[in-house]
Amino acid sequence: MKIQPSVPASLLRASRALLLVLAPFALLATAARADWMRSDTTIAWKAGDTVVWQFNFDPATAGKSFFHPLSAVGGAIVTERAPADHPWHYGLWFSWKYINGKNYWEEDRTSGLPAGTTAWTTPVIATQPDGSATIKMALTYINHDIPRVDMVESREISVSTPDANGSYTIDWKARFVAGPDGALLDRTAMPGEPRGANNGGYAGMSIRMAPVQPAYVSTDGPVTQFNYDGLPATTRAGERARPNTFAMGLNFSPEGKAPGGIAFLSDAKNTEGKPATWYLINTPKQNPPFFFADQTILGPKPIQLAAGEKMDLRYRFILSRTAWTADTLKAALAAWPADKAAAPAASVAH
Repeated sequence: MKIQPSVPASLLRASRALLLVLAPFALLATAARADWMRSDTTIAWKAGDTVVWQFNFDPATAGKSFFHPLSAVGGAIVTERAPADHPWHYGLWFSWKYINGKNYWEEDRTSGLPAGTTAWTTPVIATQPDGSATIKMALTYINHDIPRVDMVESREISVSTPDANGSYTIDWKARFVAGPDGALLDRTAMPGEPRGANNGGYAGMSIRMAPVQPAYVSTDGPVTQFNYDGLPATTRAGERARPNTFAMGLNFSPEGKAPGGIAFLSDAKNTEGKPATWYLINTPKQNPPFFFADQTILGPKPIQLAAGEKMDLRYRFILSRTAWTADTLKAALAAWPADKAAAPAASVAH
């Protein structure tokens, strides 16, 4: 029998340490080969041959602007665009449900158009060689039946430079101004309310996740209890949860592929200092699988804005190849800088 020479334990430890030291440099080398891809309707950042993130703003093919695909450098893609069950789900995107009674969320399956129109001007995009970018947009929410401008929005999205581990942040900031008749921001009624539904409450900042079973975690720990309507008092088995927290972590471990995750942070000012309400869907047996997270800004109640009244919302997303935990979510919240002064309003779209 051939005897294999043994390797000293100290040498094994040194080899592992060297790999840990060299790993960030390998990622940096990947980042150094990164490249921008731009068209009239998209902006994307590539590392090698892989698109790390892409922002899409083609009104001819989508009712909203959105991010997809989206991943950390070298990590799993965490978004899904326009699945068969809900073709108006756009990766990582923002949408109101009802404004002054008009539906801006769902789209007619024949025409592909929602009842209320979300229009935008061509974004002003500034990119840097290090992979960072700023995207500024002016959006208008239009009821064409009257016709009437229900609301306008100034949006600024800032994507950071990936770090040595391939992680980066997306800061999403928006200022909404109600139109001349004011703006009632509403949603499908919540369970327990008159005409309430088990899927009530959704609207605002959302992510339709890749069809790979994610692990859900909040600042209070893993979210594992899903039931019929997501309310704590419900015992009927189901696929919904409605935790109250300032941040959610969504972790992915595709079989045989690199892991990845996204942290979804909501500014405390969005919800007047109270923990945000979330609406989570976890349906792995559906075809296609249905994994969804929404910071339900209207979950507690509808919001009425007077004519010309302003409302600011701010979110942060952190893409990582490392799984999120309650502690790392708390640390991410603590490290999030306070909001700066609001940018001047951009011109509206028509």
